[in-house]
Amino acid sequence: MEVSKITNQLTIDTFAGKITNSERAFAEFGIKKMDKIMNTLEKSVHHRYLRRGIMFGHTDMEKVFKTIQQKKPFAVMTGIKPTGQYHIGSLITCNEVLYFQSLGGKVYFCIADMEAYLHNGTPLKEGHETAIDNIADILALGLDLDNVYIYKQSEEKNVLRLGSMFSKNVTYNMMKAIYGEQKFGAYQSSLIQAADILFPQLEEFEGPLQTVTPVGLEQAPHARLTRDLARKQIYQEQFGFEMPSFTFHKIIGSLDGGEKMSKSAGNSFMLTLAETPKTLKKKIAAIFTGGRETKQEQLEHGGRPEICRVFDLLQFFFMDEDIELTKRTTECRNGGILCGVCKQDLFTRANHFISKHQEKKMQKFEHAKQLLEK
Repeated sequence: MEVSKITNQLTIDTFAGKITNSERAFAEFGIKKMDKIMNTLEKSVHHRYLRRGIMFGHTDMEKVFKTIQQKKPFAVMTGIKPTGQYHIGSLITCNEVLYFQSLGGKVYFCIADMEAYLHNGTPLKEGHETAIDNIADILALGLDLDNVYIYKQSEEKNVLRLGSMFSKNVTYNMMKAIYGEQKFGAYQSSLIQAADILFPQLEEFEGPLQTVTPVGLEQAPHARLTRDLARKQIYQEQFGFEMPSFTFHKIIGSLDGGEKMSKSAGNSFMLTLAETPKTLKKKIAAIFTGGRETKQEQLEHGGRPEICRVFDLLQFFFMDEDIELTKRTTECRNGGILCGVCKQDLFTRANHFISKHQEKKMQKFEHAKQLLEK
């Protein structure tokens, strides 16, 4: 199926990270509800993101879950743009990748330095230094080096070659329909990303097999482009690609209540894994909550966890037990806990996590450097 032209406003502007209509995006990009299939995977291995609806959508994940159940090989593809410190929003994807690796998936981890150069103007040398820092974070978070392939786009000739081959079978109108009017470098970086996603299936590596790429909904255009390319007869005959699968997760908003926590939002509006107790306390003190105007109103009417960034951070990262999260939700809605108490609890949990992470990271820097400078 070829990409259809979007006649009105773009449903998703990938490069701006904006989604204008989530429901329409599901239909337009062939995304299905995760809760319809999650129980085809043993409940005993369900990640909290599945249980809490954070990993809410998918494309063709039935095949991956079946592969996991049958204990057959599969690949997990992910990457990061080396444009800044590893922030807490990126931890969502990382947690999914570590989860699928724990279920037997071989991780292909891409340092998207070409994408950073083409889209953000980040020089390759600068990207390299940032990548060392990012990889040290990933290693500290628990990436198993016995089952991973880490590479930089700019140095992986198989990816660059595949991206160039894909350019022969796309048109300007096709790319514009998916991504809107963009500079040519943005289109080029999208083709390289499609190559990243299909890269594990090359004969030199795993060969055709099931793959999963965890992404946010704003990345759905990349998923569609990749699947449209993978199903083309010319590439089926040459590579025999299995159709790649994707999971789609919710995006955590910025600390000021904005739609997305990202590097472009500025350091004041995001948490990084490099926070000190002082900067962490300051950011949490100013965080957007779902609290009422006054203490009395909070006690009478309760809070609104559905719009609260404190609750989001607990739900996504810092409160592992579902029973505890349910209790906190009830307390908030019933006015049984005030925002100041909840903020202090978040600080205690986040500070513990980040300080422990930083200790581990310090021990991983040299290893990260060696991995990227082999």
